[in-house]
Amino acid sequence: MLRPHLRICLAAFVLDFAVMIGITAVPFFVMQHLGGSAPMLGLFAGVQAAVYAFTCLASSTFVTRTRNGLRWAIFGVALYMFAMTTVPFLKNPYLCCAAAALSHLALAFVWPALHSWVGAEPDEQLRAKRMATFNVSWSFGFAVSPLIGGPLYDADYRLPFAALFLLCIYVLYLISTLPHENAHFAKAIEQKNASGEPQDDRAEAFLVAAWCATGVANVLANVTRSVFTERVAQLVEKGQLRLFFESQPATFLQHSAATKYSWMAFALAAATAATFLVLGHISRWKYRMGWIFALQAAAGGAFWLLGNTNSLVVMLAAFAVVGINLGGSFFASTYYSLANPQHKHRRAAINEGAVGIGGILTAGFGFVVAAFGFQTAFRAVPAALLVAIACEILLVSWGKRRAQKNTLKTSSHGANTSLSAASVSVSPK
Repeated sequence: MLRPHLRICLAAFVLDFAVMIGITAVPFFVMQHLGGSAPMLGLFAGVQAAVYAFTCLASSTFVTRTRNGLRWAIFGVALYMFAMTTVPFLKNPYLCCAAAALSHLALAFVWPALHSWVGAEPDEQLRAKRMATFNVSWSFGFAVSPLIGGPLYDADYRLPFAALFLLCIYVLYLISTLPHENAHFAKAIEQKNASGEPQDDRAEAFLVAAWCATGVANVLANVTRSVFTERVAQLVEKGQLRLFFESQPATFLQHSAATKYSWMAFALAAATAATFLVLGHISRWKYRMGWIFALQAAAGGAFWLLGNTNSLVVMLAAFAVVGINLGGSFFASTYYSLANPQHKHRRAAINEGAVGIGGILTAGFGFVVAAFGFQTAFRAVPAALLVAIACEILLVSWGKRRAQKNTLKTSSHGANTSLSAASVSVSPK
């Protein structure tokens, strides 16, 4: 059997393979079987994100009290499997939206538990590498899955959901074989405590700003995974999708919209996975935000291109840039969330809540598209990102001041403690 940290990576890969099958299939099911368009697609994505966000934030108050956090993961996977497999049998938009929302509520218990288990590794460098392996695993599942889910849907709309069910069964088995984190990491934690290494509190200054960046990155990613599917379907249906900028479309671009979109989803997730892999093996990005601001600016440019092109190649490149921004922001925020062992599960839940809060805005974006058109809506994104970057700069400044105050309080408390001890030692009996 694989070692525990590899088993949890395999579980993450298979789970997100299943999740992305659902994310790929549901928008096309909504359009083709429920008569939905951009507003309904955005509403589905927004409701799912809202449920995910608020469940994560609510669970952050009690998940740390559980002796074995992986129990939450098992509960969540089972509930997700049940909720998603009911979707193809529901022809009422409200019931279908409720089932999709329930599936994301379930995932809100899974990912904080899995991230917390990986983040229990006490060695900072090893933790970063294993976080990278874990994040690459689930993001690679996101990347490969659409290449299977799209063709499965084009063959029969029920096939993706059947595949999802079987994959979740395997995930439940993998998680059930993982050891309790206290037992698995006990020796390493004891060695770290014995070495007397000081706690690194630098992450506190960047924590809230990184959560904000993750929320923004997920707005962009969710829009491409939901609202933009209608754009792809329209271009294929009207024969307007081009490979580059040719006057007549190639024959293979005139059918199977779900398959064409799956290539774009692959580009986004593959770029995210590659970003995780790079960040896990370098350290210059730590405790800096400038590179995240640059990624956000690039993602704004990618959205401007998506609103102005019919080229499949340009769309693939734009999706990849959005994926890099998502990977950079999420990896940084997860790293900072897991830096403090005492609060890692709670902060992992809050970090996942930021993912969901970012997705809530997707609902509003769908209505903006319906009112003003794809081009206008996507062109407005760069300006919105400038506002987001300005807010994050203020959050970093506030975070540094707060961290500095906490450091002074800790130093003052330590000095008082030492003084008291000295006073007791010299006082007469």
